[in-house]
Amino acid sequence: MFSPKFQYTDNIVADLGKIEKYRTVLDMSIVPPYVESELKEQAKLKMSHFSTRIEGNPLNFEQVKDIIKKKDYKAKHRSEIEIRNYWDALTFLDEHKALKTPIDEKFIKKLHAIIDNDKPGRMPKESKYREPTPPGVLFAVYDSITRDPSYIPPEAKDVPILMKELVQWLAKENKLAVPIKAAILSYQFLTIHPFNDGNGRTARALATYLLSIEGYDVRGFYSMEEFYVSDLKGYYESIQMNLPVLYYDGRNAPSDLAPWIEYFVRVMVLAFEKAVTSIKNTAMELDKYLDTDDLNKKDKTLLTYMLRRPNQSFKPKEIAELFSVTPRAISKWAKDWVTKGLIEPASGEKRVTSYFLGQKYRS
Repeated sequence: MFSPKFQYTDNIVADLGKIEKYRTVLDMSIVPPYVESELKEQAKLKMSHFSTRIEGNPLNFEQVKDIIKKKDYKAKHRSEIEIRNYWDALTFLDEHKALKTPIDEKFIKKLHAIIDNDKPGRMPKESKYREPTPPGVLFAVYDSITRDPSYIPPEAKDVPILMKELVQWLAKENKLAVPIKAAILSYQFLTIHPFNDGNGRTARALATYLLSIEGYDVRGFYSMEEFYVSDLKGYYESIQMNLPVLYYDGRNAPSDLAPWIEYFVRVMVLAFEKAVTSIKNTAMELDKYLDTDDLNKKDKTLLTYMLRRPNQSFKPKEIAELFSVTPRAISKWAKDWVTKGLIEPASGEKRVTSYFLGQKYRS
């Protein structure tokens, strides 16, 4: 049974605390809908670009945007197909996030089939684990410069049981901090190397998905992949941890996964910090928008609250809880807010039972 081992380091503990701090800031931040949509799209584009770049995709960020944004774009080259595939894989994960679909072997095979699909236009179903290589042929991860084997994964016959043990551990493990769990998932998946190709991209996508269903996607504003690309040497050294080249010589049961976990949570901190900076810049613009003599502190509090859900109606009771007053008080204040255009009635004629954010601010 898969039973990962690691020691908590001071850096791991400190960075876990920072992740929680930034996560709270991002979850509570007010972001106009159009800005939120743009930030999510940028993060998704970066994931598609940088995750494939790690594996040697030569396309630059502007080319990636062209491939994704042109609906009638027909990918012809492998590099273009890889980009479309990864974008489709992230879309697949977004759809399953809403359902909180658990990560099992079937889910992994479906995800990999999308990532490694080399026949554009045909909907992939499920991938199969790699099969034994012909006699005399070594299945290995090769160094891109020396062409020497940098890692020799477990034999194909051992892959099914190793993958079964990994998903069982994932389903039962509920004590570890989520970032550590995601780090271990990506490490072990890469160590097993269950498919012929696309293992790195699939591992990073799985880690992203696990973080998202466990509440660590911070609204989809971040991308860890761009930080991996900026430090590829550190990325590879951290995940290899100076372990032997052959899986059976020690990679099958490393004594301490701390070096990789420390690197993984550090990159999470950097990605979250960048997302927080983007949000703060947006908040400054929002403050300028709300900074007028016509609005008092109470008005701004109401606006900030309603801008979280600009197209939703709000009952007086909800607004009353915001100010710790009675709904009757809100009914009196509402007359002034309606006059200022902050809110407008959403239901009721003689007696208003709910309000929308005013059209001026919704638009």
